[in-house]
Amino acid sequence: MPNIDNVIQRIRESKRTLFILCGFPYAGKSYIATEIQKSADVVYVAIDDIFHRHGFDWNTNTLPNSDEWQNIFDESYTISKDALKEGKNVLYDSTNQTLASRDKLREVACSVGAKTIVIYIQCSPETVWKRWEKSALEKSRPSVSKNLVQMTIDQFETPTVAENVIMIIND
Repeated sequence: MPNIDNVIQRIRESKRTLFILCGFPYAGKSYIATEIQKSADVVYVAIDDIFHRHGFDWNTNTLPNSDEWQNIFDESYTISKDALKEGKNVLYDSTNQTLASRDKLREVACSVGAKTIVIYIQCSPETVWKRWEKSALEKSRPSVSKNLVQMTIDQFETPTVAENVIMIIND
C-alpha cells in the first residue's frame, strides 16, 4: 500500500497527468491534497473552492441547483484541461464517488492527450462519522449535511484496478 511519500514521488515523476482524488466525505482528501501540494508541482482544482467562489455555502445550506452544479463542474473541467494542455499535472479534489464522474475526468484528460491516475483515499464509514461529528462540534470546516454524507457513502463506487488506482488508507 503506497504512503503519501510514494504518491508524491509518483506525481513528481509524472507529466501531463490528471490525478483524481476519490473517497468519502471526511476521508481526508483535502488533507492529502495539502500534503501533496507542499512537495509536488500540481495545479490544484477543488470543487469546494469553485463552489464557494460562486457564492454557495454548506453551513447555511445555500446550495446550487442542477444547472449551477453543472456550471461548477464545467469550470473545473476547463481549468483542468487548460493546465493539462500546458503540460502540467493536475490534482482534482472532489469525492468522485461514481465511476461516471471519474470517467468524465478521464474523458477531459484524454481530450488533450493526458493520462489519469485515481488516488483513492480509503476510509471506513465509522471513521467518516467520527470526523464529521468532530468537525460539526469544532466548526473546523464547513459542515456537509448528515444526509448528503450518507447519500455519498451509499452511492460510492469503489475504484477498480482497471482505473489505474493508487490507494491510501486513511483510517
